[in-house]
Amino acid sequence: MRALPSLVLIMSPLMLSGCIASTIIAAPFKAAGTVVETAVDATTQTQSEREEDLGRKVLAERKKERDKCLDEAQNKQERRNCKEAYERDD
Repeated sequence: MRALPSLVLIMSPLMLSGCIASTIIAAPFKAAGTVVETAVDATTQTQSEREEDLGRKVLAERKKERDKCLDEAQNKQERRNCKEAYERDD
């Protein structure tokens, strides 16, 4: 009868090591799946992100046009007209 408890004590680390080993083996595959999902999400662009990018491009272009207008202005009134024209449409 004493052999049964001893056998259970000896076998329990061996049985538990299988559970731990499967967790260790599965971990890299789970991490790889997460990396792939993150990479796919990073390369796709939603409609709102596209609209935001377009808005930024339009604003940058308008700023360039305004700066060009200000550079070409020859007096204060022309500079004021440039500022008003580009601020009015913002």
